[in-house]
Amino acid sequence: MGEVNLIKDDAVSALLDKRHILDEDIVQVITNAEESGEKLFRPDHRRYLAKKWLSEAMFYVEYSVSDEGYAIHSAYIHRSQFKEDK
Repeated sequence: MGEVNLIKDDAVSALLDKRHILDEDIVQVITNAEESGEKLFRPDHRRYLAKKWLSEAMFYVEYSVSDEGYAIHSAYIHRSQFKEDK
């Protein structure tokens, strides 16, 4: 996957800052989802929900795809000592 352009409004940017979620984390989640196809689609909102283990946390990103890039609608982290076996 080439360069990933993230599109965020001010409210989403503030939410991500508050939750300490970096753009690099979001790019990893989206790249994994787009390359593997492991994502859920919400047809009522035309959005995807993707997740990926990064370090000791599961990152979730809700996004949609446009010609300009990936519009980020929300993201959150679930920190856990348990890590999924690969």
